[in-house]
Amino acid sequence: MNREKETKKIGIPGVIAIMLASSLTVMVGNAITPALPELGAVYGLGNYASWLVTAPALGVTATALLFGKLIDKKGPYYTAFFGLLFYGVLGVAGAFMPNAAAIFMDRFFLGAATAAIMSASVALITVFFDGEKQLRMIALQGMSMELGGVIFLSISGVLAGFSWRYPFFIYGLGLAAFLMLVLFVPKCQKVAENMEDDDGSFQKQGTPVSLVLLIAFFGMLMFFTAMVSLPLYLQNDLGYSPSFTGYYLAALWTAVLLAGAGFGLSTPLFNSLVVRKSAPEKKGTNISLCTMAMFLGQFLSALLVSTFSGRNLFIAAAVISWIIGACIIPVTRVFEKRNP
Repeated sequence: MNREKETKKIGIPGVIAIMLASSLTVMVGNAITPALPELGAVYGLGNYASWLVTAPALGVTATALLFGKLIDKKGPYYTAFFGLLFYGVLGVAGAFMPNAAAIFMDRFFLGAATAAIMSASVALITVFFDGEKQLRMIALQGMSMELGGVIFLSISGVLAGFSWRYPFFIYGLGLAAFLMLVLFVPKCQKVAENMEDDDGSFQKQGTPVSLVLLIAFFGMLMFFTAMVSLPLYLQNDLGYSPSFTGYYLAALWTAVLLAGAGFGLSTPLFNSLVVRKSAPEKKGTNISLCTMAMFLGQFLSALLVSTFSGRNLFIAAAVISWIIGACIIPVTRVFEKRNP
């Protein structure tokens, strides 16, 4: 069958290409966080510099559904192809924007490229892998995203110590992933066309997709509130250097370890739940909705950062997190009891 043939074709280099592409999605906003205070000074943004981190998330939110429908109609390969190409070009170009309006626009379209990459990378996994292998690949993808965030954030901290422009060059890895996609990932059909061996069944029981998306939104809102606010707090309030900020955000301190573990576990969980609960012809659309929910949370985290400051922000984020958790747990239990 088509599915079996394509599973054999992908190979280890192809899997690495997909994982490299996936690792670029989380760091799309975070790569410049160590340089944020200096960027705020250069472009006259002040505390609103945090919006530079979340601007790509707005681009993701605005375009993710479009790319999801494109994946359902045309397949994930060319969506990833153009997404990676523009990711590399637009990301590096951010270092040379002449004014605040230009850099915000550049980062918005960088977010659109990220939406294409993230939705397509999950869809590629569903095309080439089935069953337990598919779940393992989605888990590996989550690890790649988290590991990419840690590594690239550390590198960004070092580069920011030399110039605020240098962290933007990390986005050039998108071009490396683009080349690997072309060389090692076979062109594939639509997700639905590669499901000939599927009996049409998918998991309707338990927690619905809409609730998974809501949980994904709130989870990312809380995670990125810390990631966006910490650089400003460490450098502006406590006087630490950009390089120290990068190391601190990436290192395994207790609070950061717990936040990172929550993110690392939740992202593959959200993606796998959405994949398992979606009909083949709607997989691309639902995957893109999950991407949209997560990045909308990232974008709106800047609103919390702009509203609160200093320790009050962290207290507010912690209180909101506990309230969300207290509300979600009983709701999911109700759905599980209704549909055991």
